[in-house]
Amino acid sequence: MFVVDNHIHLGQPGVHVSEHVYKQLRKNWSERGFRYHSTEVKSERRDGEMLVHVMDEVGIDVCCVLAGNWNRVLKPEHRPYDVPNDFVAKQVAASNGRLIGICSADPIVDPWGAADELERCVRDLDFRGIKLYPTYAHFDPRDKACDPLYEAATALGVPVHFHMGFTPVCGADMKLQQPWLLDEVGQRFPDMKVVICHLGYPYAAEAMGVVARNPNFHADLSALGFYHPRTVYQLIHDFGCVNPWERLLYGSENPFMWTFHKTVQGINEHAKALGMPEIPDHAIELIMGGNATRLYRIDQAKQGRGTRADKAAA
Repeated sequence: MFVVDNHIHLGQPGVHVSEHVYKQLRKNWSERGFRYHSTEVKSERRDGEMLVHVMDEVGIDVCCVLAGNWNRVLKPEHRPYDVPNDFVAKQVAASNGRLIGICSADPIVDPWGAADELERCVRDLDFRGIKLYPTYAHFDPRDKACDPLYEAATALGVPVHFHMGFTPVCGADMKLQQPWLLDEVGQRFPDMKVVICHLGYPYAAEAMGVVARNPNFHADLSALGFYHPRTVYQLIHDFGCVNPWERLLYGSENPFMWTFHKTVQGINEHAKALGMPEIPDHAIELIMGGNATRLYRIDQAKQGRGTRADKAAA
């Protein structure tokens, strides 16, 4: 099975991501009682070389790697959160096709500049999408300042990823985490491809409805490693009740990349335990990599584990 992880962040601790942010993502989460159901974090190093090594270890062919910048809303003493597009591009270029770049830009700071940056990243650096962070960067995705960026993404044919759903990070505005905000965007830009990250959880039913109303919308499963596999099964099952399987993508999020693929690939063990219908084998193959292969124009013969380029790199 060809496996594509739709959702991994790059960025070196202390260089691209401040200790303040990492403290919230580690210590503070535990102090507030958050517990991962299944995770095995072996390293917080986040560069392309380390990532490809982990992909080989756990059996992932291709990863989408994400840029991002929240500096606009962080106090100076809490900065940076800045994973530059050019840093991501460098990691992608050295990966022999194993990594796919997803750029980022801030449409609120400079609407037309964000559109220009997306075009540069796609045309010059071969990025395959853009990630926006409304809840972290404090903007409403319906804001007309985003329109030039949406127009550019539509013209370029690349998907726009939106963080949607819960995060325990302080300062992330919950009213900007709700998937229904994207329905208006989809109605105004019906040809734009969209990925609702994290299935919008805990607003997953809402996210499923938004995907159903907008034919170019998708969702990914990233960060659902927080939850029991039976919860993950129920979400996948329910998604398939209202949407084609072609619109759901596997994604892990960094703490879960060592283990979560096993949960999704083995999801029917939990269907049996619950006495529920199994997820069809072809649907699991689409979720795990087939859909991403189409969305990001991945050449399975040239990319992934064991290809000629990959063996040459080794």
